[in-house]
Amino acid sequence: EISHVAGSLCGVVFRPQCRGPVVNPSAMPLTEGSLLSVIAWSYLLINATRVLTYVPQVLAVWRCNHGARSVSLLTWTSWTLSHVSAVLYGTLVVTDGFFVLISLVNLVGCAAVTAVAMRRRVQWRRALRRVGAGAWIAR
Repeated sequence: EISHVAGSLCGVVFRPQCRGPVVNPSAMPLTEGSLLSVIAWSYLLINATRVLTYVPQVLAVWRCNHGARSVSLLTWTSWTLSHVSAVLYGTLVVTDGFFVLISLVNLVGCAAVTAVAMRRRVQWRRALRRVGAGAWIAR
């Protein structure tokens, strides 16, 4: 078992205050070829570009005129909460800046989809009450 000693080994940083090793992808060259290096770099690259995938979802929900009924608020809320816990974990437990930054980006993306879907759902329900359910559905 590896003890928690200040220092690093192949980009894996051991900090006394952490429960486990913190992987710093920038300290590991891509040519190293280790499984840990590949995993760290793929995590960083995939999650850094993930922010782009939230934009089409936010736009689709924003354009929806029928309460964004196809969007699961339970699912998106759970994803938002999972990213809140990831930010707290990254900040308070592993103190890993990369992890915190990626978690924050994903938190903002999930929260945006959730907030827009909730807003559309509220607007749709108000419209139903105003014009009557039958008139709205007939459109």
